[in-house]
Amino acid sequence: MSLPARTEAQRPARRRATGGGRRALALASAAAVAALLAACGPEGAGAEPCGGATCTPDQVCVYPPGDCGEGGIVPGNYGVCQPRPTSCDTATPREICACDGRVYASACEAARAGVSIGSGEECSGAAPPGTIACGSYFCDAISEYCQIVEDGHDELFKMPTRRTCEEIPTTCMAEPSCDCLSEAATDPREGDCSSAPACTRGESGSFAVQCLGDLY
Repeated sequence: MSLPARTEAQRPARRRATGGGRRALALASAAAVAALLAACGPEGAGAEPCGGATCTPDQVCVYPPGDCGEGGIVPGNYGVCQPRPTSCDTATPREICACDGRVYASACEAARAGVSIGSGEECSGAAPPGTIACGSYFCDAISEYCQIVEDGHDELFKMPTRRTCEEIPTTCMAEPSCDCLSEAATDPREGDCSSAPACTRGESGSFAVQCLGDLY
């Protein structure tokens, strides 16, 4: 990359600054930095920092779900630049909350818009009709429940809490209850709980099951 040539307008400003004008020096320096960034093109000022790299306009910075670039010591150091999808026709429909606070029809649609999956807090109160919020995702309020699994390892090795939408077993569909779902959640064929789960039922009749489990 070649540096932009200094213009005639910049030269007198620089000479005045060397004569003691601090304001002129600041203005000249700011103009030089702006010109340099503009000369760098899309990989310079206009690019998005992502894991120490920069994403091009046809890429999206993908963070771990719920991170949104805030999970590392340096913002964005967990992100990975990936190609933006050009079509989501074959994507599994699962409404998600993205880092921009909007609800998308799928993770693919969010990536297509250039945003990563959020934690769910960004879309507080924005659950689509007929769904319940479950972390980054929205579960069907009738046929699914929110399973919340906390890692049972010590703090040093603990994985982040996982929230997923799970289908209500057919054995529970006739008359869904916390007793039936709690039993299903501890069944290795149905759920991921390794401890006795705590089940709650919301005002809308939706269920959430929380427990300890091995997330490795």
